[in-house]
Amino acid sequence: MIADLQKEQSELKKKLTDIRNRPVQHIRPQDTASALKALGKRVTKREVQDMMWEVDEKLDGVVDWDEFQLNFERNIRDDSGLEPASFYHMVQFMIYDNDNNGLVSVDETMNMLYARVGREKMESTITKLFGGDDGAPIKEVGHQGGEIDFDRYWAVVVREQTKSLDKVVNEKLLKR
Repeated sequence: MIADLQKEQSELKKKLTDIRNRPVQHIRPQDTASALKALGKRVTKREVQDMMWEVDEKLDGVVDWDEFQLNFERNIRDDSGLEPASFYHMVQFMIYDNDNNGLVSVDETMNMLYARVGREKMESTITKLFGGDDGAPIKEVGHQGGEIDFDRYWAVVVREQTKSLDKVVNEKLLKR
């Protein structure tokens, strides 16, 4: 048993060393375009460039780990809808899609949302994603409590971000 643990520890140390010795990796526009294509989203070269620009703080045409992490943190904390979020939404969908089948299920999404936002906000988000546009109950289409594709996910998150932005703008206008 101890020998097994020591062997596992040695293997993990080797993997960690390998990761640390890798050259700096970046997400290129063609990587983003390829990911969107795999998700079934047709986009223009300009749309991909715009998505990359949202995240590319160094303006070097690629997204590195620091930029990726900064974008993710900004979007998680954004309540206003002002933070550019196209790249974030693409990545978020891919994170939710645990089995990489191009669909996210209620089950896949629920665990992450609960940990991040709590029960009440999780239930609201799940209903928006998997329910009817009018707030109707969740539609169980597919398996794992219901599934949606990237187009449905994209439409919902963009709509909700627009609502948040409109709310902020209206509040600012009322204060004048």
